[in-house]
Amino acid sequence: MADEHRYWYAARAYGWGYRQPLTWEGWSVDIALFASFLGISPYVRELAHPFKSLELVFGLLALHLAIGHWKGEPNNLDD
Repeated sequence: MADEHRYWYAARAYGWGYRQPLTWEGWSVDIALFASFLGISPYVRELAHPFKSLELVFGLLALHLAIGHWKGEPNNLDD
């Protein structure tokens, strides 16, 4: 079996982060993130616990960034 590394996300030419997904795994992560945002949207509107809402949103974003960093193409900004 070959040791080829398959990236889920393409690297940006400049800036920070990742572009569109390259594989079905990347698309499934993005769809799961979107579905999670839809699922927590009733809780985000709660005025009684605003920090709990921010926790949920920023937790999902941090998880998505971690997966993108782990499975994304490396950014070659040093060149």
